Amino acid sequence: MRKSPTVHRRRLGGELRRLREAAGRTHREVAAHLDCSQGKISQIELGRVPVRTSDVRLMAEFYGVGADQLAALVDLAQDSKQRGWWQQYPTTAEQPGLQTYLGLETAAKAVSCYGGDPIPELLRTADYSEALLASAPRAHSPGELRERAAVLGTRQQRLVGEDPLELWAVLDESALRRVVGGPAVMRQQLEHLVLLGYRRNVTIQVLPFGAGAHPLMGDRIAVFSFPDEADPQVVHLGDSANSRFLDKPADTGEYLAAFERVCALALNPKDSSAFVSEIADGLH
Repeated sequence: MRKSPTVHRRRLGGELRRLREAAGRTHREVAAHLDCSQGKISQIELGRVPVRTSDVRLMAEFYGVGADQLAALVDLAQDSKQRGWWQQYPTTAEQPGLQTYLGLETAAKAVSCYGGDPIPELLRTADYSEALLASAPRAHSPGELRERAAVLGTRQQRLVGEDPLELWAVLDESALRRVVGGPAVMRQQLEHLVLLGYRRNVTIQVLPFGAGAHPLMGDRIAVFSFPDEADPQVVHLGDSANSRFLDKPADTGEYLAAFERVCALALNPKDSSAFVSEIADGLH
């Protein structure tokens, strides 16, 4: 489940960018050497497209890379062309941003997230998810609904097992107060949050309205951290279908600091659990 071409692709792109800069080459020069567009070189370095091993060899040759390093780059290129588990689902495979998101989530050892309503996908019950889809502007076919349920179920499996994903979620009070699917569905969802909070790998905090203004107002973010230190943390802004990804320390630093500030403003996990339970008890 941890295997993800997305991370291999981003790691390869970052390494090729580093080698190009060390060799003093420009995008234009590399594009001329490969007989392709500058845009293709940019996309490769950003990790957004799979790379042919022949292109990797040409680039490595142009940068003066040794045999051992070339072999490692070729291995990365081959790994980056593997199919992710999500590509078996047609609707998901048609969304590049969602594919990147799922690839990062699959490879991550930890995810930290904050946002207003709705409740984050990894924490949702099936009924809550169905109610959200029913309220969407576009009607979904039965096939699409089954596909989305299957994708969500596979993602949520990361929270269990021998090597579970570490999830730290800060929920805005608005996500708990908005009744999705009716009182019974919402009560079940809130009770599900309380139960999840007992897992060692899941931390849930609530940011109450009383906390006032904070540095992530209006934002929905997720921070992906990986087992290999060679892979930098990635900050995702938006939702899984409308994505912007940041991985340069100069760009991610302010969001990481903002998330820490929000955690400090939020209720601690024990008080958060009591807060969620109180809201659930008020639903009839």
